[in-house]
Amino acid sequence: MPDSETQVRPMPAFSEFAQSLADVLSSELRSAIESAPLPPLDEGTRHPPLMPLLTGGIGDHLTDVRPARQMEILSGMWLVAGDIHQSHSISQDLPSKEGSFLHGIMHRREHDFGNSKYWFRRVGSHPVFEQIRSETDGHYSDPFDFVDQCQQASGAEVDACIDSQWVEWQALMLFLVG
Repeated sequence: MPDSETQVRPMPAFSEFAQSLADVLSSELRSAIESAPLPPLDEGTRHPPLMPLLTGGIGDHLTDVRPARQMEILSGMWLVAGDIHQSHSISQDLPSKEGSFLHGIMHRREHDFGNSKYWFRRVGSHPVFEQIRSETDGHYSDPFDFVDQCQQASGAEVDACIDSQWVEWQALMLFLVG
């Protein structure tokens, strides 16, 4: 089980591969994300600057993103905002692979590891898995092994999982805005 006393880490800059994701966000939303703490392997704490930007939708904070993807993006943004339950209330009603992906992340963060794997089985194959594997130098080899790594992480491995989780979030959000 991950250490519950993991030190809060500041959000790193968007990765080089995710710069086009950062470019579709309003400056206000991007600034709020960049000021958030890096999401931990558990529920984390809420980041108040993001809350008002997400309440009521996300469309005003995105440039050239298809409306059909906005609820998925909103669910992902709630994960960064530290409200996994709000993310869950959205992702559980999304019939897409990406909705299941977000649902799997949420259950992994609430430490319902078996349920997380159920939702990743519903995802099946997804184009972002290879990108995540590449960007994490294989640390995130597949979502099922990653769930196990997060469940068993301690010490420095917690930070490695948190870093891989940030790559995972960016890759999925980049796919959604693409």
